[in-house]
Amino acid sequence: MLVFYQLACAAAAVAVGILTLYLRAQRIGRNPAALPYPPGPKGYPIVGNLLDMPKAFIYKRFREMSRELGSDIIHLQVLGFHLIVLNTKDVADDLFEKKSAIYSDRPRMPMLCELMGFGWSLGFTPYNDFWKHSRKLFHKHFQPSAVAQFRPKKLKAAHEFLRRLLDSPANFHSHMQLMAGSVILDVGYGLDIKSCNDPYIKRAEETLAIIDRAGNPGAFLVDIFPALKYVPEWMPGAGFKRKARQWSAVADQFGSIPFEFVKQGIRDGTGRQSFVSMALSDIGEDEDREYQEYLIKSLAGTMYTGALTVSLIMTFFLAMLKNPEAQQKAQEEIDNVLGTGRLPNFEDEPRLPYLAALVKEVFRWQQVAPFAIPHRVSADDVYRGYFIPKDAIIIGNAWALLHDEKIFPEPFTFKPERFLGPGVDPRVESALDYAFGFGRRVCPGRWMAQSFTWIAIASTLAAFKLEKARDARGSEIEPSAAYTSGILASPEKFECIVKPRSAEAEQLVLATAGV
Repeated sequence: MLVFYQLACAAAAVAVGILTLYLRAQRIGRNPAALPYPPGPKGYPIVGNLLDMPKAFIYKRFREMSRELGSDIIHLQVLGFHLIVLNTKDVADDLFEKKSAIYSDRPRMPMLCELMGFGWSLGFTPYNDFWKHSRKLFHKHFQPSAVAQFRPKKLKAAHEFLRRLLDSPANFHSHMQLMAGSVILDVGYGLDIKSCNDPYIKRAEETLAIIDRAGNPGAFLVDIFPALKYVPEWMPGAGFKRKARQWSAVADQFGSIPFEFVKQGIRDGTGRQSFVSMALSDIGEDEDREYQEYLIKSLAGTMYTGALTVSLIMTFFLAMLKNPEAQQKAQEEIDNVLGTGRLPNFEDEPRLPYLAALVKEVFRWQQVAPFAIPHRVSADDVYRGYFIPKDAIIIGNAWALLHDEKIFPEPFTFKPERFLGPGVDPRVESALDYAFGFGRRVCPGRWMAQSFTWIAIASTLAAFKLEKARDARGSEIEPSAAYTSGILASPEKFECIVKPRSAEAEQLVLATAGV
C-alpha cells in the first residue's frame, strides 16, 4: 500500500511539474519579456551597470566579463538602456547573419549624429532607404571587380611611400599618414596630396579624432538622455553643446569642400578621375539630382573618414619588429618568386601565399575598430532562452572573436601560418571577416582596404628591412606594443630603423619616380 501511495505522489509531482512548465511556456509565448536577460553583472538600483562600464579598452573588459560569467553573450543595463555584447563567432553568426533583418540598425547617436552632424556617414546611418541606396552605389564602384580600376592610384601611393622612407626613414609614421590619406583623397576626389601639412589631410586627422572621442559608448551623457540636446549652452553641465557646435563646424567643411572641388573641376575641365567624378557623371536625367548628389557627397565623406590604413601599416611595422622571423620568411618568398630586379605589383598576389597570410594576420592581430560600430535590434527577440528587448544596443566584440583560442590557438602570437595550408579550419577565414564589421553592416570598403594594405606591405618588404631602434649604447629598444584605448585602436608611436635591403633595392625605389 505504501508503495502505491509513493508512486501516486511521484506521479502527482511530475504532473504538477509538467503543468507548471506548460503554463510558464504559455506565459512566455505570450510575453517573451518574462524570460531572463543574458547573464551580466548584478548592477545597482537606478544606475544599473554604470559602474561596471570600463573607461578604457572596453573590448578587453567585455571579454573578461564574458569569461567570468561563463557566457559568450552578456547583458548590461545602464540607466535603463540595454547593452548586449557578443564575444564569440557563434553568437555573432546567429544574430548578425541569421537574424540580420532585425540586427542591422544603428543605435541613436545624439552627440555624434544629431548635434555634430555626422548622420550622413554610411557607418552611422540607420537601416533605412538612404542606407540601402548608399550601399548600392558604393558597391557599384567598390566591389572586388570594380575596385581594380583604382590600382594605379594605390600603386602610386605605395611607391611614393617608399621614396619618402628612403629620403627620411625616421619619419615613417608621418609618411604612413600621408600615404593613407592621399590614396583615399585621390580615389575619392582625384586630389593629388603631397604633404602631411595639406589642409585636406589635417582636416581628416581632426575629424577622425573627433569621431573617436564622440563615438565611444557613454562618452557623453546626452547619448544616454537624448532630451539633454535641447538644453541651452549656458546651462551648467552643457559643455557638450559647445563642443558639439565647434565640432559640427568641422563636419560641415569636411565633405563639402572636396566635393565642391570635384564639381568645379568637372565644370572647367581640369578634374581628375575619381569616385565622385564618375558617380556624378552616372546620374540619369530621370533621377533626383539633388538627392543623388547628396548620396555621392555622403559616400565620399564616409571614405574620407575611413582612412584608417595608417593604423594597419603601423601594426604591420610593429609586428615585424616583434617577429623578425615572419619578416624574413616573407622577404625570402618575394625574392624566390619575383627575384630582386623589380618591385611587386597586384598581379603577383596569387603567387605569394605567405605574404597573403601575413597581411591577414595583420588584420587579425589587432583590429583598427575592435568592436566596430554598435548595432541596434529593431524588434524583441529570444535567443538561447534569453530575452533581447527591442532597441537594445548590440556590440560585436571583434577583438574577442579574433582572439578566441578555440579558433585561433595562441591568439596573441603573430602567426601567419594559421592562414596557410589545406587543413586550415574554415572558421579561421570566415572569422577574419569580422575585422570589418558584422552582417549587413560590414564595411563596404573592405576590398579597397585589403588590396591597398597588401600592396603597401608587399612593396615595403620588397625594398626595406625593418629593425628595432637602438639606444646610445647600441642596445635594442623594445617597442611597447601599446595601443590607444578608444573605439579606434592605433599603436602608440614607437621608433624603428628602416633601411634598404640592398643597393639594388634602393635603385628600384628611386626608379619609381619616373613611372
